[in-house]
Amino acid sequence: MAEPADAAEEPGSTDTSPFGRGMRAAWDGLRSAFGDGDVNRAYLRVVAGLFTLTLALDVGLLWLLFAQTAPTPDMATWAKVGLWAARVLGTVATFVAGPLLSIFVVNIVFPFFNQPVFLAGLKVVDSARAEALEASEGMVMWRSAANATRRLVVFLVLSLCCFALNLIPVIGSVVATVCQAWLTARTVGWELLDPYFDCIDMRYPEQKKLIREHRAVLLGFGLPLSLVLAIPVVGPLFFGLAQAAAGTLVAREIPVDPREGAGPKTMDSL
Repeated sequence: MAEPADAAEEPGSTDTSPFGRGMRAAWDGLRSAFGDGDVNRAYLRVVAGLFTLTLALDVGLLWLLFAQTAPTPDMATWAKVGLWAARVLGTVATFVAGPLLSIFVVNIVFPFFNQPVFLAGLKVVDSARAEALEASEGMVMWRSAANATRRLVVFLVLSLCCFALNLIPVIGSVVATVCQAWLTARTVGWELLDPYFDCIDMRYPEQKKLIREHRAVLLGFGLPLSLVLAIPVVGPLFFGLAQAAAGTLVAREIPVDPREGAGPKTMDSL
């Protein structure tokens, strides 16, 4: 259980940059979630399915990548080098994107799976807020699935744009890698907040506005977690802890009800 002083850390603290606060929330959230029994119990309910799904996606994507980039005997040397570079970058992108695609699938097909893990993590740092969110009516399942599907489509389209940057000579691969890392970190942070958005029935345009307003914090939170989740084979096992860590981010950085024009809110109003 986290100490009260840690839970009460002010969201608007100027001790670090927003990016640094996001990284601190990720670290503290993982640490507190790891030692909490409620989080561990909720974590075990989803990790097996997510781990299996991630492995299946990684194998399928890697097979497709290598099948589509097989060099031919009469191919020029520079073209072969380009294909092998694409294989290397594609393999890295697959390991990074595999867990995220699995999270998308879970949020689309089983949106209720992640909520107990998130609420258990939030309860560690703000039990009153977690109890109020748990008692709220929340978002209907079809709308939650529609929001997750929309985020998936946006991620895939932007990922294809990042991949296309590889076609730019010399600097293309570097730019593509940086852009994909930014996109993945942002998307991981957004997806891990999905149970919170479901609890308060926040629609997609409102989510997008919140993500934009907290982009630096969210990048700081999502970047280290996306790197952890991308570790081959064992990375997806950390998903439950990452989902629980989102509770720390919400408690420290997100207002009780952040919607524009909502007016002053109390936990009872949720």
